[in-house]
Amino acid sequence: MCRSINRTNMATKMKALIGFGKMKDDELVISCNTIIGAMTDNAKYPAPTPALADIQIMLDDFTAKLAVARKRGSPEDTARKDESRSPLIVVMQQLGYYVNSVAQGHLSTLLSSGFPTNSTSFANQVPLKVDNVRLSDGRQSGQVKLDFAPQKIATIYEYRYRIRTDIPVEWGDRFTTTSSRSNIIAPLEVGKFYEVQVRAINTQGVGDWSDSANILVR
Repeated sequence: MCRSINRTNMATKMKALIGFGKMKDDELVISCNTIIGAMTDNAKYPAPTPALADIQIMLDDFTAKLAVARKRGSPEDTARKDESRSPLIVVMQQLGYYVNSVAQGHLSTLLSSGFPTNSTSFANQVPLKVDNVRLSDGRQSGQVKLDFAPQKIATIYEYRYRIRTDIPVEWGDRFTTTSSRSNIIAPLEVGKFYEVQVRAINTQGVGDWSDSANILVR
């Protein structure tokens, strides 16, 4: 006896959404900045296409022309802003195709890109493990900048740090942030190696701590 297949029960393939043309100007700028930040030095996306540096140039051009259009508001300024917007949308869509080709529907890989996804049903789940934790020198000695891949389903993040030693010491206090970019950790001891971990939190619970990122404080 043959059984019919209920296709509505088949799993929906997760994918990055590329509807940038429907975004308002401010939303487009925020989305592009989020994606570029999440994909910079992201090991899951080793060769972004188009190159992130090229997209950043186009984003900077659009952002500058948007500011001029809002300040003066002439038809010519608005036209220049719109002319800058169109190619930016095209390259972001191309980047979305690259992300989908690499991720192949794998949700954590998609989320680490910073792209919006069709995974709205995951909003009621505990956050995933935070990916792509990166440390870099701060503007001043004894400072470190912390960046990591954002998660749409997270409402806040916690991070902790400690000096890296042969015999692990206890982690220090936990700190909270709502931003995945440019978090400054200070003051730290110059000449010491530090390690940092991050985890995401939402109303459903707390995600796992990330893998440690390490840096020599200068």
